[in-house]
Order: sequence, then C-alpha cells, then structure tokens
Amino acid sequence: MKKIIQPRSTPRLKPKDFPGFSSQDLQDLEKYYQTQLRTHDAPEKKVGWKTLESQRVRFEMLTWIAPLKRSKILDIGCGLGAFWGYLKEQEIPVRYTGVDLFPEGIREAKKLHPDARFFARNILKDPYPARTFDYAFLSGVFNVKVENNWAYMKALLQQALRQSKKGVAFNALNAESGLKESDRFLVHPKELVTFGRSLGVKKAHLMDHYHHLDLTLFLYK
Repeated sequence: MKKIIQPRSTPRLKPKDFPGFSSQDLQDLEKYYQTQLRTHDAPEKKVGWKTLESQRVRFEMLTWIAPLKRSKILDIGCGLGAFWGYLKEQEIPVRYTGVDLFPEGIREAKKLHPDARFFARNILKDPYPARTFDYAFLSGVFNVKVENNWAYMKALLQQALRQSKKGVAFNALNAESGLKESDRFLVHPKELVTFGRSLGVKKAHLMDHYHHLDLTLFLYK
C-alpha cells in the first residue's frame, strides 16, 4: 500500500496559494468558519449547513458516483468529518482520509471520529502524489462567493482529479433555485456541465433532482 505523506506544518492561508481569492476573501473565509465553530452546538451548523438533513441529502448524492466499497477516498474540505460518519452509518466500508484548511475544525473532527484519518492540509499547496486515492469528494466547498470562483474551482478540481484514479464528485448551489444570498456563489446547471467537461475528463454527469438548491457533478477519468 502506498504510504500517504503528511505535511510538516499546518496550513497558512496566503492569497498566492488560493487562485481566485483576494486577501479579504481569505480573511472573511477564516472568520466565517471560526465563528460557525464557536457559536453553534450542532456539528452541521458549525460548518455552515442549516439543517442535518440538508447535509445528509448531499452526502447521499455524492455516494452515487460509483460503488464505493473498499475504495480509497479523499474528503476535501471535510469539516468535522460528517461524511465519514455518514459512510459508516450507511455501512459503506472505505479507506477514508479527510483534509481541511482549518486546524481548529480538524481537532474537533478527530474528537468526534477518532477512528478516521484527518489532517489540516491545503491540497493546492501541498498535494498528495498523483492517483493516491480512487475518488475525491467536495461538499459545500464552493458555496461561498470569492473574487473569482471559477478560477478557484478549476485549480482545486484539477488537483483533486490528479490525486484520484477514478473520479471526483462535488456540489454547488443552483442559480435556478431562486436563492437570494449575495455572499453565495450560484451556478446554472448547463454552465456547470460545460465547466466540468473543460477539465479534460472522460465524462461529466450532472445530478440535479435531489434538492432544489443544489447541483452535484460527477467527473470520471
């Protein structure tokens, strides 16, 4: 089994490490998640979801990418490790690694799920070796509006694809949902599919029937 090499230090958020982000974007992002972690009790609200059900329905859709049994997966932006908890609850055995930018959240994830692997790591600055995992997953990672969301999505998804053997699943907020929140990044379904195909994958498959606010795109290598 290939050894996974972990970084020597925790991430330090710098604009040069985040395509599409301004300095203010990074400050706002860090402040937002620190505030969520410290002011809420429910794990799903600590990472920005309004309800447990809204988080779980997105997890369910992510798992539709393929049969995941015994797969080696990377959960990018893992928060408090709720996706790992969902996989265990559904009795889907996987070899799981969760990464997130914020050490405070990772510490809490380790307490909640001591049986899983969690690391504070920016995979743009410190990626895993190519094809380390079978699949990579990103849930809620692209919901916050920044200076250039498309540039950030492209950079992060390209890295996720490089570090995966089979594919990547991610979600985004649906611009056709009627959601009126100026700080959220919204995309149109056709626009998202076109973008996914531009990443050089063999297939991009859109799922848009499971939640009126949400879209999930499967990228197959």
